[in-house]
Order: sequence, then C-alpha cells, then structure tokens
Amino acid sequence: MSYKPIIKAGGLLLLTAWASWSKAQLTTQLPAKLLTCFEQKDTSLITAELAQNFSVAGHTGAGASFRLNQIIKNYPLKTVNILSEKKTKRGTLLQIEVTDTKGKTTSNQALVDPKGKLIYFSLFDQLYGLKRESKPKLRAVIPFENKNGSIYLQVKINGYEKPLRLLFDTGADGMAVNQQLADAIGLKITRENNASVVGGNTKIQVSDNNNILLDTLKLAGQGIAIFPEMGKEGDGIIGNTLIRQFITHIDYDKNTISLYDFGDFQYHGKGTAVPITMPAGVMILPGQLEIVKDKSYSGHFVFDTGASYDLICFRPFVRQNKLLVSGFKPEAQAATVSMGVSSPTFAGKSYQFAISPLPPMQGLPVTLMGGSAGNEHWQPGFDGSIGVRLLSRYNITINLAEGEVYFSPNRLHAHPQDFLVKNYQFGWDNTGKLRALGAVGAADDPSGLKSGALIQRIDKYTVDQLKKKPTLIDEIRLKATGDSISITTTDDHTINI
Repeated sequence: MSYKPIIKAGGLLLLTAWASWSKAQLTTQLPAKLLTCFEQKDTSLITAELAQNFSVAGHTGAGASFRLNQIIKNYPLKTVNILSEKKTKRGTLLQIEVTDTKGKTTSNQALVDPKGKLIYFSLFDQLYGLKRESKPKLRAVIPFENKNGSIYLQVKINGYEKPLRLLFDTGADGMAVNQQLADAIGLKITRENNASVVGGNTKIQVSDNNNILLDTLKLAGQGIAIFPEMGKEGDGIIGNTLIRQFITHIDYDKNTISLYDFGDFQYHGKGTAVPITMPAGVMILPGQLEIVKDKSYSGHFVFDTGASYDLICFRPFVRQNKLLVSGFKPEAQAATVSMGVSSPTFAGKSYQFAISPLPPMQGLPVTLMGGSAGNEHWQPGFDGSIGVRLLSRYNITINLAEGEVYFSPNRLHAHPQDFLVKNYQFGWDNTGKLRALGAVGAADDPSGLKSGALIQRIDKYTVDQLKKKPTLIDEIRLKATGDSISITTTDDHTINI
C-alpha cells in the first residue's frame, strides 16, 4: 500500500499540536523535536519520543518508520486541539481534533505511555487503512474449510463467476494467485515488487484496485500479487488483508472467522493476551524454544496460518544458536522449496516450546533449517515460523490495532502433540480423529499411506489408547527405530512402514 501526498505540510503547523501535548505535561521534549523533525523532514529526529511499541496501522519497527516518514513529508495538517484525556491501562488516551489545510476537521485519538511516549495516533492509522470506530460492530461471520488446521475461504474477485478457494495465510502480507489464474480472471498488472520467500527473495507482479467478495463481505481497492507458480493446494492465498482491516476471531471449534470493527472492543473470552509486532508486513510472536531439556532459546516467530507444520526455525537462528549440534536428534530429513529457493531441513522432537507467555507445549515437533548456497546470506528479520498444526490448538482473536493476540485453548488442545513414526507425521484434527499428515521429504506413495488418511490403529494400539496414554506413542517411536510398524486405516487397510 502506498500513501499519496495531498499538500506538503509545513513543520510550523505541527507545533500547535505537540505544544498542546507539552501543556498536558505528557512530555517536555516532544514539541521542539517534532518541529525540528518536520522542518528538516527527518523522522529519525523524533525516534526517542516514540514508544518502543509505536505503530502505524499495526505496523511496527521499520514498517512504522516508513509510514511515519511519508506522513511527516506529505500530510496537510493545519491545527490540532486536545479535547480531553483519559487514563487507561495502557497509558493516557487523548481525544484530538485535527483540521487540515482544506478546512476539514476530524476527531482522532492518540495514546501515550506513562513516560509520555507516543504509542499510536489514529489519524496516522487511518491514512493507511486502519480505522477505529466509536461503536465497533460485528461485520461478518465467515465459514471456512478446515483441512488439518489450514483455513480455506471461498472468495470472488472482480465478479469472476467461479469462487476461488484461497488459503488464509497470515505468513503473507496480502493476496496472491498464480499467473495462469490471474490471466483467467483478467487481472491488470500495475507494478512490480520484491517479495520475501522462505530462504530468499523473488520478484513478483502486482495488480491493484481489485474488488473482493468474501461470503457477505465486500472489500474494494485490494492489491493482488501474481506469482509465476504457487502450491498445488487451493487457488492462491489471502494474507493479512483481513487482519489489517478488522479484529479477526478464528474459531476452530466452529470453523468460522468473525470480523469486528477496530475500536473500543472488549475481549470477553478466557484467552491469554500475547503481544505482537509487525515490522515487515507479517505478525511476529515471542517464543521460547527448549530444544533439549535445559537448553532454552528466545526468538521471534511469524504467526503463519499458511504453514502446515508446527514450528520451523530459520537458518540464521539455527546457525547462531548451533541448534543442529545442541543435542537435537533429527528423525527425518527433507528440503523446503519456496519460489525456487531450496533449503535442507531436519525434523525431530523438541523438549518444549512456548508462545510467550502461554504455558509450554512439551514434545512439540520442530524443523530446523540447514544451510545451502541459496540461504546462507538470507536475513528474514525473524527467527522462524509457527504453523497451523500448533496454532489450530487455540481459538484466536487478533487485534492488530492494539498489538495483541488472544489465545484460548480449544478442544484440540488436550490431544497429544503431532508425532513422527519413521518419516511419516501423524496428528489429530479438530474433530478428535487421528490422521496421517504426510511423509516428511517425500510425496505420497500411491500404494502407501496417503496424506489425510484416517487412522484406526498404529502397531498394536488403537487411536483411543494412544490418546488416553501418550507414552504409548513414545513406545511405538522407539520400536520404529529398528522394526517396521503396521498402520491400520479406518477402512481396515493395513500398511507397513
């Protein structure tokens, strides 16, 4: 998304606004620094006056800095009056009246922390599509197809007759389809852009100003990335388009997504709040990985509903912490290929992992990325990715405007973790059924165990026995190191692996 200037704003016009903050005794340094900043059009001059979690439309860090820089250079602000202030649990909320050089007056909010540092200014948010309503409403409840935690939505683009089956992928910053589908729909290419993919970067084309119909919800002016090729599953992805415009509640127990206006939204669930940042178009969660007992590593991980695994650690994090030689025991080796960039991976079982501050999940499967010629200089800006096999154990409420996600354990949460037997991965779905999730590093064998197959028995134990006594899974895994294991599906088909 780009911000188009209207009229160049002079730094002098902004002195009134920030001087008013000074009179409110929120800070004594900010007005002068902002005046200098706007006169010199240099955002770095006010960096010290911004809160650590300062955001513009949910974007933090480099993403917020870029957007703030555009606003400082271009917004036609004339006067600002503080109407009131109110103490909140996060800081002081200011009601601010803003008038631009065209005479248009708007009512806005600004939040400052107890030290007088700016957390957000709703005017800035609105310029980048995030609007806080005075009376937030439920805008849509959208059903989704749940495929082992992966969320598929029915979407229509520009009135194209056939609904598309798009993966809801929070690991992507927008919508995307492949070139063949883009041609069929008639998407018009408006620009080129660089895109970050797992292991590296690639160049893509973009089509702007498209109309989207998502069940009963209409979204106008949407950008769609066009990749030469994409995965075989589904018709494309719908990334953070929704979470940037709505508070998004994902209910895995009901298989629905509910969308609410941003604003004075009160979360009434029993979930735990987790802070999020969004420095580069995707949400980042804090995490704590204990790869083996008593070897713990803190990191920042992408909240990625587009990934079908539990957890992957990217190459820089693996290399820095020497995870492959930390006592970790790989059980299967494969490679991840994203837009032509291939990286070796090693799958196994961690001692535990926690999305901080949630309780840790013991025995969580983890994939560690090895080195290759294509990824040794890759710097993604985060340490790994949390996929749907972990995320789908919670009902989730994402409030990007407040920089937080609520996690509430759902009915899948009490089931045992996913596990490997040989190089086959197994896991429970949200209906309580055990499924084969696929072979690590190999395609489905037509005569073997297929991805998605419902499992009745592994070795001599029924699924109910494994569910009630997870230590039996460890017994099977130990036996599998030397012997073949029989897998019986619900149609009484038995396969030895």
